[in-house]
Amino acid sequence: MEATQTPELRMNETQQREKKDIRYVSRKETLAYGVANGGMVVNRNIISTYLNYFLINVFRVNSSAVASMFLLEGVWDIVNDPMMGVLVDRTRTRWGKLRPYLLAVPLPMAVVTIFLMAGPQLLSNPSENALSKIIYMFVTYTLWETFSTLMEVPFWGMSAAISPNPKDRTRVITSARFISTFFGGLPQFVVPLLLDASAKEGGPNIKSVFFGIGLVSGIAGMGLFSLAGIYTKERVPQASEEPTLRECLECMIKNPPLRMLMLRGVINTLGGIRGSFNTYFYMDVLGSASRSIIVGIPSGITNWFAYLCMPLIRKWHKNNNKHMLYSSQLTNAALSTVSYLLGMRNYNKPDFMTVLMMVKQGLAELFNGVNTVIPTEMTGETVDYMEWQTGRRSEGVSFAALSFMGKFGDVLARSLGAFLLKPIGYQTSPDHAAIPQTERTKQGIWFMFMAAPVLFDLLSMIPLRYYDLVGEKRETMLAELAERRALVSREAAGLEEAEAAQV
Repeated sequence: MEATQTPELRMNETQQREKKDIRYVSRKETLAYGVANGGMVVNRNIISTYLNYFLINVFRVNSSAVASMFLLEGVWDIVNDPMMGVLVDRTRTRWGKLRPYLLAVPLPMAVVTIFLMAGPQLLSNPSENALSKIIYMFVTYTLWETFSTLMEVPFWGMSAAISPNPKDRTRVITSARFISTFFGGLPQFVVPLLLDASAKEGGPNIKSVFFGIGLVSGIAGMGLFSLAGIYTKERVPQASEEPTLRECLECMIKNPPLRMLMLRGVINTLGGIRGSFNTYFYMDVLGSASRSIIVGIPSGITNWFAYLCMPLIRKWHKNNNKHMLYSSQLTNAALSTVSYLLGMRNYNKPDFMTVLMMVKQGLAELFNGVNTVIPTEMTGETVDYMEWQTGRRSEGVSFAALSFMGKFGDVLARSLGAFLLKPIGYQTSPDHAAIPQTERTKQGIWFMFMAAPVLFDLLSMIPLRYYDLVGEKRETMLAELAERRALVSREAAGLEEAEAAQV
């Protein structure tokens, strides 16, 4: 395989390249990558958590139109995500194939985010069936989803290309996930306070609140994300020739471990229906969006311990990523089931439910490190698998495939959440963002918030059973890839020395 080499891998002392534990990625670069993910998570969390509420209660778009939009976006993702993955894998520049997108995407993504949240400011038609509002919603959200894909695919692809050393990758991914827990938690702390303030007499206008949220998540979030393009580098050799479209798609189709992760991802993400009902639960059932802040205090603490416990969890499971995910998902399903049963008769008692949710979420967050770090590591290993089998790496298509399945499940969950509001009797008002709901409606919100996601947690374990890139097979793959890369590096260094001698 003819390969292009970066300066980091073209060292004069070939013995240095053969060491098994070289640290290629500096602490500064690791930190920059983590902070960049924090900016991306701020932007995505605001949209994923509050978009349903914003479109239905603030922009005042018919919930059926919102549900239809999410379904159509799922269809668009079928085209959009693989297309972006192929585009990335076919890119060849002196900066690499991933970094150019990390440099180019932040500005347009910031602009689209601002316009998405500016809808109520620009279009004041009170009718929830106004065509102008529905078109505006479709256009701005489609653009947001498109740029989101073009942002996430190269970003997470970089986690596999940033170093040939698996320990480097683990440090980078852990840093990104750990730092994002701080940044990602900011919207859950600030937005509920703003929602409660806007519901009070003389409080800020709810339309202005969301426009301000759009400005902050667009400008600040994407400003932080731009650090990924500025400071990170690609260090794993790529084939110098551009792969064909067929070769790119084969990297997704002929990759059994990736297919299992994709199926697991879409089922697991369907559990995101809980997020669709999160704001409704706290505002309409418990009577205060700010209670979610109190509920999040224990989980904010245990989340930090989750990453500190990762080495211990790895040792306990003998570095078997599949077993770690099994344990995490079974525990989460058990916690949700117990919480639902305890809350069946107490779902509308704010103090009781606040304590119950604090305990439940605090315990669940102990496994957050496993839930966020391990799937990303496993995806990077499926890229190594294709290099092992074919000699070609496929960061773009592999992470695009996983992103697509995750987003496809997410839009299905949001669409289902928006669609179910009317069947459970949810009511909206043109004058107020929150109005009293019936007990039947509150029961429906509680069921969708806590019980329904358990089913998806359990079902997502089935594909994991067939994921076999673990144990001896994984170690053999990594060892053989290290030998191949060292050989390619020595050959490239020899050619450079011969050319220099001729000159």
